[in-house]
Amino acid sequence: MNSDDNIAQQTVIGRSDLVTRAHLVLADIEKYRDTHGVQESTKLAEERWIHGEPDGTLQHLAELLVRARQQALIQNQLNTDREALHHGRLSHEQLVTTGHHYEMLRHAACEYNHTVRSFIEGNREEVDRDHLTQWLTMASSGHEQWATGEITGAISEIALHAALMGMSELVGLRYGTLEEDLHGNDFIALWQGRIVTVDAKTGRYYPLSEQKHGHLHLEISVPREVLDGFRLTRRGLDGLRHDVRQALHESGGVMPHAAHAHFHQPSPAV
Repeated sequence: MNSDDNIAQQTVIGRSDLVTRAHLVLADIEKYRDTHGVQESTKLAEERWIHGEPDGTLQHLAELLVRARQQALIQNQLNTDREALHHGRLSHEQLVTTGHHYEMLRHAACEYNHTVRSFIEGNREEVDRDHLTQWLTMASSGHEQWATGEITGAISEIALHAALMGMSELVGLRYGTLEEDLHGNDFIALWQGRIVTVDAKTGRYYPLSEQKHGHLHLEISVPREVLDGFRLTRRGLDGLRHDVRQALHESGGVMPHAAHAHFHQPSPAV
């Protein structure tokens, strides 16, 4: 099968196909957990629905669902490790060990976030946000807050990417690699011949601008009104571009980098 055939095959996957496949994968995950335990159930589901599936879109969906429970537990452990690293009561050896463990988990969580983001980007017209939240919640054994947070973070990056793409003054815009993302750089571009990195935040904060490792770094929040489900709103995108330009030019109330709590204005998250 050539590349054109592969593309054609991808386009036939519609909403009903994704819903049907999600239900089948979820049913198998539940069945395997009951009969084989959590660890073995993951291997069985991977073999059937990921390794055994030729279509990339259905394979992508299965990957999200099969890995969901493990990722939810990773997030819980990240929270535990973060608390341990910040309370100041660890010995040097414990600090090093916990720090290494924390970074390993961050890597896995970031990789999964990229998987969620790319799935939503490729299937926004075929999958419903509520459905995806429900599927991830079920696949993760009820971790609804985690599922909501994963999707919120992913679509915040998608929305900011769309806004940045519409700014002609930014040259060579691209998503950050996994390693760049782990350093807080969701996007990289050139502005007036200078490297600028951008980090997407959820909720509502003032745009922040700072010098970071010798280049300009922006933190831009993506408020709720930018999206309607998985659809981007023109008003929301215009607002994001305004915030980015404001931060680039360090005018209109842009503040030096500081803790988000200092700037936070109560508002529902995306």
